[in-house]
Order: sequence, then structure tokens, then C-alpha cells
Amino acid sequence: MAAPAPNENVNQNYVGQEREIQKNYWIEHSADLTVEAMMLDSKASDLDKEERPEVLSLLPPYEGKSVLELGAGIGRFTGELAQKAGQLLALDFIESAIKKNESINGHYKNVKFMCADVTSPDLNISEESVDLIFSNWLLMYLSDEEVQNLAERMVKWLKVGGFIFFRESCFHQSGDSKRKYNPTHYREPRFYTKVFKECQTRDGSGNSFELSLVGCKCIGAYVRNKKNQNQICWTWQKVSSQDDRGFQQFLDTVQYKCSGILRYERVFGSGFVSTGGIETTKEFVAKLDLKPGQRVLDVGCGIGGGDFYMAENFDVEVVGIDLSVNMISLALERAIGLKCAVEFEVADCTTKTYPDNSFDVIYSRDTILHIQDKPALFRSFYKWLKPGGKVLISDYCKSAGTPTSEFAKYIKERGYDLHDVEAYGQMLRNAGFEEVTAEDRTGQFMQVLQRELDVLEKEKDEFISDFSEADYNEIVGGWKAKLIRSSSGEQRWGLFIAKKK
Repeated sequence: MAAPAPNENVNQNYVGQEREIQKNYWIEHSADLTVEAMMLDSKASDLDKEERPEVLSLLPPYEGKSVLELGAGIGRFTGELAQKAGQLLALDFIESAIKKNESINGHYKNVKFMCADVTSPDLNISEESVDLIFSNWLLMYLSDEEVQNLAERMVKWLKVGGFIFFRESCFHQSGDSKRKYNPTHYREPRFYTKVFKECQTRDGSGNSFELSLVGCKCIGAYVRNKKNQNQICWTWQKVSSQDDRGFQQFLDTVQYKCSGILRYERVFGSGFVSTGGIETTKEFVAKLDLKPGQRVLDVGCGIGGGDFYMAENFDVEVVGIDLSVNMISLALERAIGLKCAVEFEVADCTTKTYPDNSFDVIYSRDTILHIQDKPALFRSFYKWLKPGGKVLISDYCKSAGTPTSEFAKYIKERGYDLHDVEAYGQMLRNAGFEEVTAEDRTGQFMQVLQRELDVLEKEKDEFISDFSEADYNEIVGGWKAKLIRSSSGEQRWGLFIAKKK
């Protein structure tokens, strides 16, 4: 057998040192085997009461199915998972922790307990044997390479159609426990998204499988109690590589690539990817009469500028959802250090559900043009709003007549569903809303477009330096085309406000 290459030896030594550091860290912090020690927070017991049910509520159905819990610790989640799972393997690399877990949850006959390191090549888990892989605060204790390797193995362990759920601390620590040293990797969320999105595996017949992102969001308990958006969870499903990813993939690879989002932000202003940026946000939010403690749902929240504005200036709680993974990733980065009650989630507003009477306000800026079945969405809005709640929407519209072939082509290429302002307002009335205001704001739209265009042309060299000449030409061309369509009366911009009785 050939001797390993020098850099291979160095890498193996580094990996060995990394595991030893992490093991010593957890031996130290699990000495008393309490929830406080596991969560590294003096208020862990209170947080746990709110956070644990929330995490469990986010899991896909797993009744009677095979579950693998990685980094199970003392069993904060093991007992809960055992109550529904068909069979559960709880695994942790700290022997004292997994033994305590077994002493607490060993009465569940469908649970097996294993002391093992998830990075060990000797870990014997059969391929395509698991329906749900669950981990809570595990990957941040692995090196980048270990995360990548484990992700690839997890996809192999998973049955086709099965799910992976994991939750990590990103950007910075959350707990207030004092630590002599802290080897935790507080990564940007986009690292995990990229690693899992790029995983692929093949079965014995050569069929290719990958992971499709089902959901990604902040843990609300940390947002509410600590004004902290860094606790983030992901849900992935193993699917055939031939499956259509649809609109979300279009958004993240075509219309809203990260570079494209930053390009738009340069035009609209820091934190914004919608018409008028902070100026129109201030004007429109002023119409909502927000009160401290109210809950706001922002549909198509983009990179979060409007949400931060509402939370910081009116002391409201905001839930921002967007179908674009890239948008939410950037929104989470923008949230660092702001200490406001805003949580973000990658979600499709047409399939997402909330309990009736959940929100005081539903707010949406230039997003619903993407939604084909607006009447169904507006009926959902009506149910989600509390009595007396308001909805405010700005959106692209069209004139009442038949569009020109050129404008019809533009609408089709973008996949937009546009209506005239009056018809849009009528859809809100049909959904049950009262006091519906439907305003044609095309004049304001054109003024804003022209102002943004003037600034862009004035800062041409700087824009091209930061992006490219092609980016500059595309934005300028797009803005001029919108001005032409709007001045001819074809493209309209509407503002809609309505109230639930």
C-alpha cells in the first residue's frame, strides 16, 4: 500500500485535532448534564418551553417512520421524537450524555442509543434506511470538510422522499454561558444552503438524487426572547435529480441571483429591492397605524429593509417570508446586530398556512404579480388577519385594455399575472375585505423610476466598477422600458389597502 501524500497526513492530523478539541469542549460543558449545559444558556429552561415545541412543529410527518437523531445529547428531543417514530436511533459522541439520555428515555422500546462520532467512517448506517434525519446544534461543531462529508453520507442514508432537518447557530453565539474557549463554527447560513444544495448521490441503477429545500427559517422563540435571528433551521427532501424545481429555482438562478439582488439594492437603497426603497416604505407604512406588539406578515419580504423599519420604529413583531433562498440569506445577514423582532422564512405564500387571526397587518410590496391565483391568496390573507386587521399591497398592474404584443411578451417571459387597478381591488372585495382602497399610483411610479435612473446614470462609473457594464446596461435598459410602458398607459402601478371586518 502506498504511503499517504504529505498534505493528506496534514489534513488527517488537523481533522483529528478538530475532533479532540470539540470532544474536550463538550466533556467540559456536559459535566452536569443539564438543559442549561446543553443549551449553553442560563435561561435555557424558559427558552426550552417555547423553543422545543416550535422546532418539533417544523418537522415533516414522521409517524411510524424511521428516524435518526444525530447529536442527541441528553435527550431534549429524543423522548418527543420517540412518541411518534416507528423506530429511532439516538446518537451522540459524549458517553455520559447518551447514557443519561438512555436513563431518561430508555423506556421507549422503539429507541436505540449509540455512542459514536458522526464523522467516523466506521459509523454503520445502511443506505436508504432512514425517513427523517434530525439534528439540533451539530454541524456547527464540525469543520467545513466534515460538514460536506456528513451531508453526502446523510443523503445516502435517506430513503427517496425522506427528509433532513437541522438547526444551527449562525453568525455568532446566542447562549450566555461563559466559556474558556469556544471552538464553535458560527457560519453564514448560505454555507449550509450551498453544501446541502450541491449534494448528489446515485443508487445501484445509476439514478441520480439530490436535496430539494423545503423550508428555511429563524427560530421564532429566539427572535421574540432575544431579538436574535441567528438560530436557523433547514428542511430538505431527497428527490430525483430529474424532478422539476420550478419557480423557486428560477428565482434563485435567474431573476434573483445574489449578484442581481445586490444590483437592485444599489438602485433601491440599502435593505430594499422594491420601488422607492425607504421613501415609499415610510409613506405606505404610515397608513397602517401600527401599534407596539402588533404582528405583521410581510409577503415577499426581499432582503428585509421594510421589516427592519417597521420593527425598529413601531415596536411590532414582523414575520418576513420569501420564496427566494438568496433573498432570505441576505435578509438574515442584514439582521445581524439589529436586535429587533423580525423573523425570516423561505416559504411559498400560496402553500404556507397560518392559524386564523394570526396577524394585525399583512404587507406586500411588488410581489403578488408573481401569483397566478390571487383570489385564493387573498382569501388566505383574510383568514390570517385578525378582525380589524389591514392588508397593504403595492403591485405592478396593467391597463384595462388588451396589452400590445410587446407588453404581452414581457408579461409572459416574466411569468407575471397582471390586472388593472380596479379589477385588483375587486378581488380583495370578493375575498371579504371592506373599506378597499385601490389607487393608481403610476405617476408616482414614474417619478421614482426617473429619480432612480438619474442617480444610476450619475454614478455610472462606480456602478460598473462594483458590478459590470452589462449589469449597468441591463438595469438602465429595464428602467427606461418601464418608463416607456408606464407613460403609454400600458404598465400601471397600484396601491391597495383593505380591512377585515
